[in-house]
Amino acid sequence: MSVENPVGHHLAFDVDPSSFDAILARLNSAGVPYGNDPSEPDNGRIDHPSCPRGLYFTETPGTSTRSCPPTDRLRMG
Repeated sequence: MSVENPVGHHLAFDVDPSSFDAILARLNSAGVPYGNDPSEPDNGRIDHPSCPRGLYFTETPGTSTRSCPPTDRLRMG
């Protein structure tokens, strides 16, 4: 499916720490850039402002995805 004039979206997922590690490994393995800031989704950092570990990556033009382990976020609270 394709959309003639796509509109950007932001998808966020809370994942357990082992799933986060697996996501990070798959991104690294596939060479997909990621970062800790949606305005810099390719800075290679995972020190997210809302939780100790979190990342953004761009899947399609204008769509960013954020993953953050919820247990990490609770510890910051």
